[in-house]
Amino acid sequence: IILLQMELITSTDVVRNLCKKMAPPLVTLLSAEPEIQYVALRNINLIVQKRPTILAHEIKVFFCKYNDPIYVKMEKLEIMIKLASDRNIDQVLLEFKEYATEVDVDFVRKAVRAIGRCAIKLERAAERCISVLLELIKIKVNYVVQEAIIVIKDIFRRYPNTYESIIATLCESLDTLDEPEAKASMIWIIGEYAERIDNADELLESFLDTFPEEPALVQLQLLTATVKLFLKKPTEGPQQMIQAVLNNATVETDNPDLRDRAYIYWRLLSTDPEVLKVYTSHLPILCLSDIPMTTGYVCGFDRQQKMLFWQRSL
Repeated sequence: IILLQMELITSTDVVRNLCKKMAPPLVTLLSAEPEIQYVALRNINLIVQKRPTILAHEIKVFFCKYNDPIYVKMEKLEIMIKLASDRNIDQVLLEFKEYATEVDVDFVRKAVRAIGRCAIKLERAAERCISVLLELIKIKVNYVVQEAIIVIKDIFRRYPNTYESIIATLCESLDTLDEPEAKASMIWIIGEYAERIDNADELLESFLDTFPEEPALVQLQLLTATVKLFLKKPTEGPQQMIQAVLNNATVETDNPDLRDRAYIYWRLLSTDPEVLKVYTSHLPILCLSDIPMTTGYVCGFDRQQKMLFWQRSL
């Protein structure tokens, strides 16, 4: 009720005083039983989305205790991410790093993802977040490594051409990847930075033997990454790879999404590869209105349908 009525108050001093008075009761609720804590945390999560300044100086009360139930820990993580700022990010990263070494796998995964979300949220803290992720990768715990690669991929997408110096470290963990999302993330990184990875073709080729058995997520990413590799390194090796992938994706698969994307790539490669370079680059999606759609499958689409169809491959 107070939050709703604060929208009608025009005096900034009154609003500031109300925010100061709201913090102590909310903090007090966190010393109650776990069930009450959970209800309080769910409501605090909503409050900090609207007015994070209310608890901006109380982030320590959300640090997880060793005996907290998992559902309380998960909610505290979410609130810590929302309260993270350039002022307290070092404290938050130390906590997340400690959580990432615990025994509960789901909580560890959530903690690693939280580090990535902080990097995306706070540009000036991104490098520190990546340093923590690299330290976790060196621990060589399989599920930690895979989760770290997934979040690093998201960081690369948020800050392109900024932290590619760590790619060599990521490639060392290639053989340990067995989860679809982690595989797809690593494949995306290799394809996106193929021109900076000397053995990019060999790394991608290691996935081709199991292409038919891979989940759709991995197959789609492998198809796009192989096309990117061929466009950036149009040599004999990548050419043979793209032919094998396109054949598997159009003839040996029952997945319509994979087959349709492969047919589009195949037609563009056979007509105008330069157009495909525009498509797989970071240029704005608006430029797609100028791309000739020559395949019979898509020539009847209107402009909006074309844009949606093409965006699926980004």
